[in-house]
Amino acid sequence: MPPPGPEGPAIRRPSELNLVTYPVLTLPLEITAEIFKWCIDPGCPYPGVAPLVLTRICRQWRALAFATPALWDTITEIEFGYSFGLPSHPQPEAFISTWFSRAGTRPLSLGIICPDMLHSVCLELVILQHASRFQSLDVMAGLKVLSDFNGVQPFPLLSDLTLCSLHNHEEEGPIQLFDIQGAPALRRLTLENVHPSMVIMPWAQLTNMSLTSVSLGECLNALRWATSLHEFRRHSPPDEGKESTSEDTPTPVNHSLLTSLAISTDGDADILPLLTLSRLQTLELGDRWRGYQRSLDIDIVPFLSRVSSTVCTLKVGMSPSVPLQWLHPLTQLTALELVRSVHLPSKTDIIRALDRRTSPDFLPRLQAFVFSECRSDQVDDELLDTLGSRCDTTDAAHVTLQSFSLIWPTFDYHSDAPNARLPLVNVLPLRALAGRGMHIHIGTRGQNNFY
Repeated sequence: MPPPGPEGPAIRRPSELNLVTYPVLTLPLEITAEIFKWCIDPGCPYPGVAPLVLTRICRQWRALAFATPALWDTITEIEFGYSFGLPSHPQPEAFISTWFSRAGTRPLSLGIICPDMLHSVCLELVILQHASRFQSLDVMAGLKVLSDFNGVQPFPLLSDLTLCSLHNHEEEGPIQLFDIQGAPALRRLTLENVHPSMVIMPWAQLTNMSLTSVSLGECLNALRWATSLHEFRRHSPPDEGKESTSEDTPTPVNHSLLTSLAISTDGDADILPLLTLSRLQTLELGDRWRGYQRSLDIDIVPFLSRVSSTVCTLKVGMSPSVPLQWLHPLTQLTALELVRSVHLPSKTDIIRALDRRTSPDFLPRLQAFVFSECRSDQVDDELLDTLGSRCDTTDAAHVTLQSFSLIWPTFDYHSDAPNARLPLVNVLPLRALAGRGMHIHIGTRGQNNFY
């Protein structure tokens, strides 16, 4: 066939036609790889989700995905002893090795579930095989499985460790994954249904700790041992009757370095009278508080009075509102977030108290005010007046409110939930506040809905 002339038809190879049909293939490989990193569900090992789905689009993407180590350094959850749902990789341990082999030399993160002793050997082999590269490790298993782990070896990169028992406080022997000096980078520890006293751990080097379904006495002991701790979170105390009896009369704890404390329910508040935290800056009283009167009179208010000189950030769940007595002592508070208000609580006592025209000395240093997980897009006149009263200052003791946020839930299945749009109500007054220097955000946390 003669070569095409000036007027003849152009003849193109199939690869050239692909570039015309799929312009995305013209992107530089480095750009495409970066897009891959942002579109994946990190570490999700299922065929219909990235990164595996990226290997099923075309040859070029398949080769690029396998050659991008950042896509393969994490497995968030894999189960031993259950149908894994991957016919080509029926053995989880083989699948883990194949997945991590594509990660190059990157540090690894693994979440693994092992519900029975039948697979404890496989669990141990997987952990030991990659111990030198683990940066994060999350193990959910029976305490018998955890306590029988005997392959003690170094975890030089491990900084984040989670141990979760699938059963409520079984009586087993100590748990030791590494020598006391075997995890020099470990800073974050999460225990769920596991007593701290059962775990051999370099407690003094921890800076962040979260305990779930752990008794009061065990929580206090962990705080005593973790002398370098900066952040502590307590979730859901054990069910009634399952509290540890190791300490009949809990001894108070004085922790001089702790700067952040979070407790999730009113049942966790029993720890507050036993804590002296001279440097506490951030306090989270999460979830919905049911035992208001008991918590208010015995636990919450006295504790807030003790930390009032240092706490500058408070995040608190609404049920349906927050008593003003909780806030009066916090004269140094600069950020207040109220969580899970079913409707915008415009006419609550807090909104009225924040009006500087009637209560000039209530939270005088507040700079950021947030309603989060709120299912309303309405900002009424009372709230607008309150926000406006805090735009100007008269002296150094009363600072200007710099930002107001109304954060909707990211996922909300209620039919009356706001749409992902700017509210049509009071737009001009909100923009007027923004013109006076206040940063205003209304929408989900990921939306750029600013005024």
